[in-house]
Formats: sequence, C-alpha cells, structure tokens
Amino acid sequence: MAGLRSFLKKNEKVNLYAISVDPPERGREFAKKIASDGKGEVGFSLLSDPEHRTIDAYGLVDPAYQGQKIYGIPYAAVYVIDKQGRVVWTKIESDYKQRPTNNEIRAALSALK
Repeated sequence: MAGLRSFLKKNEKVNLYAISVDPPERGREFAKKIASDGKGEVGFSLLSDPEHRTIDAYGLVDPAYQGQKIYGIPYAAVYVIDKQGRVVWTKIESDYKQRPTNNEIRAALSALK
C-alpha cells in the first residue's frame, strides 16, 4: 500500500480507496506508520469493513483464515470501477505478497479514456 501513496497524479479525477477489516483507528495508525519513512503521506482513503460486508459482497474472504480470530481477511484485490459503477478491471491474488503493479493499474485507468 505504501507504493500507492504517490500513485495519483495532481488534479487527476480518480478516487482511490483501500478497504480492510481493521477498525478505523488501526487504519489511521497504519497510515502514520507508512508516512513515518519520510516518503510522503497516504493520499487516499483507508476504509474500514470490520464486518466484511464489502469483502463478502465481492467474494474476497480468504478461507485460510476461517475459524481464526482474524476471520474475514480478504484476498489482495484491486478493482477499477468506471463512472457508471461497472467493474472494468480486476486483479485478485491468493498470495497477499503478490499485488498488481502501479503500471498495471495505470494501464486499466488509461483504458477508460
């Protein structure tokens, strides 16, 4: 997520959100931790989904955590959604260490124009 903090271009008309099961205060702490490296603040919204409603709606719950205290952890996923609310690009990874590159996301956004 730290790599996304400089993703958006100045005056770009794109909204970027990160969603996690963590409560809002943990998201704020995480954003501060990222910013503490001196490379900039997180410039997008960190949304809290502790009851994993959105995560469930998109079918992203990782079954590896079922029955554990941290149940509801999602697969790493990126969605590009157009102005009409349609999902136009998706990348879902079962390995949380694998994330789409900024170039992949940028290409998906460019395809919208």
